[in-house]
Amino acid sequence: MKVFGNDADTQEIEALKNLPVFRELTRKEILEVDALLHERTYAKDEIIFEEGDAGHGVFIVVSGRVRVKSSCKLLETAVPEFGPGDMFGELSLFNEAPRSATVIAIEPTFAVALFQAEFSSLLTKNKSIGVKVLMEISRTMSTRVRQLLLQKPDLPSV
Repeated sequence: MKVFGNDADTQEIEALKNLPVFRELTRKEILEVDALLHERTYAKDEIIFEEGDAGHGVFIVVSGRVRVKSSCKLLETAVPEFGPGDMFGELSLFNEAPRSATVIAIEPTFAVALFQAEFSSLLTKNKSIGVKVLMEISRTMSTRVRQLLLQKPDLPSV
């Protein structure tokens, strides 16, 4: 689904380029990724997914805020909320294990989703774009692992 349609203008492309996961992409590459993204709009208090649900992709907040609720309290304390530019659910790009938390919109939220099938297709069809996106996802995951292990929100690289 085209997030901004076929005639995406510079401002709309910049909106995607300003998302950290896509910051290394060129305009042409962003247009290619845009074709793989799925728009999602959530009302305040709407559940995006629940703990235990099968995971099929990553969500990236374009506007709004979401909150994490989990039976694992450590997950809630590590990153309790996500806002514009943040991604969540990224582990499901690599396996379909059950979600480890429930995520709820705490205000009207617009997000884009990249599902496992489209991500795999991207890695196969355009390795250059796939590697750039994969590196950004890896950086995010690395930071979160450090936060969980050391229980400190702002950690320098070790």
